[in-house]
Amino acid sequence: MLDDAVAAFLDSVTIERDFDEPFMALLRAEGFTDIALIHGVYEMGKDIVARRDGKQWLFQTKAGDVNGRTFGEIRNQLTTAQISDIAAPSFDKSAERVVVLVTTGRLTGGAAPAAQEFRDYSEKRGDPEVDFWPRDELVGKFVGNADAALRTSVDGQLLGLLGAIDDEVADMDAIEAFSRRWLSWEPIRMAGVGIIEAAIVAQRLRRAKRLDLAAHVGLCAVRAGWVSGEASAASRAGAALFETYAKLLWSECDDRLLREQGIVGYSGFSAWVTYQVRCLRIAEIVALLALRAQASEPDLAANITDWLVKFFDAQPGLCRPLSDRYAVSLIPLVLVLADTHPDKAQAALRSTAGWVCTRYEASNLGLADAEATPAEELTRILGAPFQHVRLQRRPSSQAAAVLLDLAALLGFAEVYADIRNDTLAVGLYPTVLLPGKGSDWLLRTGLGNRWDVNAAYADEIVAGQPAAPHLAATDDGPVPADYWWDALAVSAATRDRHFPDAICHARSSGNAS
Repeated sequence: MLDDAVAAFLDSVTIERDFDEPFMALLRAEGFTDIALIHGVYEMGKDIVARRDGKQWLFQTKAGDVNGRTFGEIRNQLTTAQISDIAAPSFDKSAERVVVLVTTGRLTGGAAPAAQEFRDYSEKRGDPEVDFWPRDELVGKFVGNADAALRTSVDGQLLGLLGAIDDEVADMDAIEAFSRRWLSWEPIRMAGVGIIEAAIVAQRLRRAKRLDLAAHVGLCAVRAGWVSGEASAASRAGAALFETYAKLLWSECDDRLLREQGIVGYSGFSAWVTYQVRCLRIAEIVALLALRAQASEPDLAANITDWLVKFFDAQPGLCRPLSDRYAVSLIPLVLVLADTHPDKAQAALRSTAGWVCTRYEASNLGLADAEATPAEELTRILGAPFQHVRLQRRPSSQAAAVLLDLAALLGFAEVYADIRNDTLAVGLYPTVLLPGKGSDWLLRTGLGNRWDVNAAYADEIVAGQPAAPHLAATDDGPVPADYWWDALAVSAATRDRHFPDAICHARSSGNAS
């Protein structure tokens, strides 16, 4: 888990200086003292010096793989480090020295035997000891000292989130709010410290048996990786982090969850509330995993699809979103079902529409919005008959817009017409967030974002015409067509928006496979 995130971080390092702070933090965690950074014309083969166990350590750091030719050049630097006394004021000239080549990659080709030969040669001559810390050893060191990479970013926000996880009060909103800090970081920092920070949060969530939230951390990291306007090492590492924990969640999706009381049994006394949430979140995460695995692991995608069909048949909670917060949960599920089981996809849309519209009938209060508290979610579902409930009826519905968009974009004309008729019958306003330009599409607080509170949906689908203005095909979507999965990830992370272009590209990708 953390190994994969650390490996992704090391792979993202292309400039030695970008590795200095995390590496020095690691040295501190391993008990080194008097750590000093030295680089420039006077480094004399030493990028970083430190002391431990009465020895003077000298580190030469390199980014990426080291081949035989490159090692020939580095060998001269290591030799200089063995004999040169030019360093920081804390450098102990009289202490026994250890010279270490640190590389974020591997020793490839002739570099490995050349390195061994140089170490043996130094030992035979009685020269200072030489050691090598390549990528695989660094992964082990970082994993063994996970907090080391965070010494420069540990603050109240991080400690607060870790505490909330330990207290079992962390939720999607807490993780999303915490992840907003990453949106202001430079790409290289996000790909480094940010991803390891995300990995440690995810690992803590796994320990708390919240694999769903651990996967959600990965989705938030994907969002942060797009802040530069293009795919990045951070977005790829975030997707890999999601995949790691989504696969762990998938490994627990067996026949127990297909029984009538399967999920209710996990929920305890609060099952009457949490049952629907568990159903939707499990389906959302494993469906996102299936969509991501379509090309690289088709057998995995097929297995997940088959299981989701059974899950849909067994668990009616899949079609009962407690609020607009869970509207986007339907998107990956319906996309997966539509590819090979369009009848199930249509049934899911119809059943969910029935549940949503019922919440707006007569004196019912409507569903809460995507940012509402759990208390408001429950009050709107259960509170209409009680006089002490002071909430006003909420006519707008993001869930209705998601249902209409899915039906329209997937070509389910009859389903679309029925859903539209039902929304009109109960006086419901399908509501869509229209993201602004630039980074606003990533931000809940983007100044350019605006809500279309009663989107102008057509009564029925007409060939060649968009069912609503925001469904008109464009070429200026937030991500290129090939990165449709990342757009779905951003939607799942933010909860208050969806991207029609991504739905179209996902469907095209599924049909192609």
